[in-house]
Amino acid sequence: SGLVDAAAAALDLGWIEASGRLAGGRDAIPVVEPVRLTQADIRQLQLAKGAIAAGLQILLDRFGATSADLSRLYLAGAFGNYMNPTGARRIGLLDCPPERIVSAGNTSLLGTKMALYQPPEGGLLEAVRGKVEHVTLSADPRFQDLFVEKMGFEGG
Repeated sequence: SGLVDAAAAALDLGWIEASGRLAGGRDAIPVVEPVRLTQADIRQLQLAKGAIAAGLQILLDRFGATSADLSRLYLAGAFGNYMNPTGARRIGLLDCPPERIVSAGNTSLLGTKMALYQPPEGGLLEAVRGKVEHVTLSADPRFQDLFVEKMGFEGG
C-alpha cells in the first residue's frame, strides 16, 4: 500500500511517465534511505494495478454499472486496510471518489469467525452462500485487453 502512495507522489512530481517509465533518465526513485523504487518495482505495481482495475471493470460491466453508481467500495485485507484512497485513485487503481472507499479490515478472519459460530443450516453463512457468485476474471474474453489498458497511469 505504501508503494501506491510513492508512485502517486512520483507521478505528481513528474518522476514517472504515464506509461510507467521512470522519467528524466532516472534509474530509481528515492523514498527513504536506503529504500528506492526501481523500474522493475513500478512494472510490478503496474501488473497488479492492471489486474485489479480490469477485474473491477469486468464486475461493474457484469452488473451494468459504472463506478459512479457505487455508493461504497469496501477494501479488505492488509492491502486494502492501509491503502490511501487518494493515492489509489491517482495511479488509476480505483476509479471511485475517495470518500466512498471504506476499509473493511480483515474480512476473511471475521467471516471465518462468523461461520464458526453460525448454525450449519439456515444461518447467515447459508444465506450468504446463496448470494455469492464466483467470477473467473481471466476467463472473460475482455480481461487481457482491459488488463493492458489499465496498466498505464494515464488520467490519474
